[in-house]
Amino acid sequence: MELTLYASALFGSVYLVALAVRRLRFRRDRARMTREARSGGKVVAGVGQMPAGAVRKFWLICGKHRIDCFVINYRGQFRAYINSCRHMVTPLDFVRYQFFTEDGSHLMCATHGAVYEPDTGLCVEGPCKGLALHALPVVVDHGEIVVGCPAGDLSFLREMAD
Repeated sequence: MELTLYASALFGSVYLVALAVRRLRFRRDRARMTREARSGGKVVAGVGQMPAGAVRKFWLICGKHRIDCFVINYRGQFRAYINSCRHMVTPLDFVRYQFFTEDGSHLMCATHGAVYEPDTGLCVEGPCKGLALHALPVVVDHGEIVVGCPAGDLSFLREMAD
């Protein structure tokens, strides 16, 4: 009985410490994003750092949520999406930084095999056919790629947030 009480107290303490650390990291990240913000979003890369076919991962703080995202240069156009498959909440790049199919024509979820159009995020093959990746607004400002949070209701971010 005593052992159970001690174990419960230990696990409760570890949980509270982990929760405090998570909140401190979120506040730090939100302050950092506020400092780095420009044109209503976060500078994620310079245009020169993103040649055709390039991918860059980053995070955003949108409302109360820290979300993982990525930006691509597809045929000279920059597109940004939340890094979450529409079939199930997993990152597209289960294999680190592997977002494109072998021929570079589509984005692909390495976990489920869902295939997405890079320019629209629409799932054209796989278990989420007809759904689309959550797109993020992208602006090129003074040679830098700036990505913002999605507009409107952000409640869908609850299931994707760290």
